[in-house]
Amino acid sequence: MRYLGIDGGGSKTAFLLVDEYYNEICHVEAGPSNWLSVGADAAKHAITQGISHLRERPNIVCAGFAGAARSDSAAFYKQVLESLIPGAQIIIESDAFIASIGAIGIDPGILLIAGTGSIVIGRDKSRNMFRVGGWGPYFGDEGSGFWVGREAVRQALRSLDVHTPTEFSNRIATQLGLRTISDVVGAWASGKIGVPDIAGLFPEVVSMYPQEPANQILNQAASHLRSMVDIASERVGLSDCRKSLSGSVAVHPVMRQLIGFEFEEPRHSPEWGAVIWARQHFTEPL
Repeated sequence: MRYLGIDGGGSKTAFLLVDEYYNEICHVEAGPSNWLSVGADAAKHAITQGISHLRERPNIVCAGFAGAARSDSAAFYKQVLESLIPGAQIIIESDAFIASIGAIGIDPGILLIAGTGSIVIGRDKSRNMFRVGGWGPYFGDEGSGFWVGREAVRQALRSLDVHTPTEFSNRIATQLGLRTISDVVGAWASGKIGVPDIAGLFPEVVSMYPQEPANQILNQAASHLRSMVDIASERVGLSDCRKSLSGSVAVHPVMRQLIGFEFEEPRHSPEWGAVIWARQHFTEPL
């Protein structure tokens, strides 16, 4: 029996293949697979690439993808995987769900996830699951990598309004592969840059902290994430619930310090969470 766990997000897609005793067979990565931000073709290409590098064929697949809480997204991912691994049992969940299973299991607690997007997944004292945030890059995802990158672009563009291009604006333009930051509007409209590129500005902004405007942007991001954690903590209904975190933004030392809470390290990675969930669903041989 072979179990495959997939964690598909806006920056990368991880594939973990294990046997029935949880022995790791292979662990590979591919590009982003959030079809809402990179498009269906790019998402399918990333998934296909990852599957092609597996050493053995899986019998059971649990895949968590960004946006898969939507029925149309779940249907898209299931169709792609069924075409690539015909005959396998396939479970589709959201990337946040499998991350929470890996990090905190089914016990009461919360998991702050902040990478390309942001969301808090929690289980209350009755072990019912809930979410706070996670409404996507255009209407939510406050404090995420995309949010930080978008604010960086805004600050850089404001420097043009007062005719004083800054080192900050120049570095943001360079990171995006643009001659000048004013080119960002056309590059976005034409599809030359997208959500992953804007989210990819986070490391550049952090590298300029604590200088302004990086200081202001990161403190605002931390404030948004802290507020989400506060809301989720109240919903858990316990005075001191377990808190963990995941994602390139949330785990960064600067952001952890600015958020200000004590977080425990996740027990397992999201792809391990997917494997664990698959094992709980299918324990009998096919």
